Amino acid sequence: MKLLRFPPGLSLRPSEAGTSADLVSRLLLENLSSLYSLAYRLCGERSLAEDFVQEAARKALEGASSLRHRQHLRAWLFKILSHVVYDHLRRRRSWEASDLVEEDLASTPAASVLSDATTHDVRKALGQLTAIHRAIILLVDVEDFTLTEAAEMLQIPLGTAASRLARSRKELQQRLAGYGSQRAGS
Repeated sequence: MKLLRFPPGLSLRPSEAGTSADLVSRLLLENLSSLYSLAYRLCGERSLAEDFVQEAARKALEGASSLRHRQHLRAWLFKILSHVVYDHLRRRRSWEASDLVEEDLASTPAASVLSDATTHDVRKALGQLTAIHRAIILLVDVEDFTLTEAAEMLQIPLGTAASRLARSRKELQQRLAGYGSQRAGS
């Protein structure tokens, strides 16, 4: 993944990261894998996911000088990424109906650790959810954002986020319901 070119001399140590741009740069580097993973799972295409992360990083670095609060910066980065992906999919009119492209699921960053059949089946089931349902479940259950933070990132009311999360979990549970018996019979 060829992303993010930072200016020479940028300090990545917390004690030396005095400016907002330094802080955002450090946070981008710390969360690059998670940002890419979310983007990839939302769109299903490696090159498009890289483009989304690059665009989110550009926007975050441009907005760094106007930061007023340094709390919740990780949520702010993921919100920017969510907006970038959402805007792209909305332009393609496929946010609600987008299906994950059947690309090699083992090519995600954590593939060496998560390469067993169970992980593949869960990823496949996640990929069958609509993009908005996949997004809410990934943000809350995988990236550990609060429901409120996820609702803000996706620009939907809290109640809508809660119902979509519940529906997403139920649909995922239904898709994986026969998993144990299928594996036992294999």
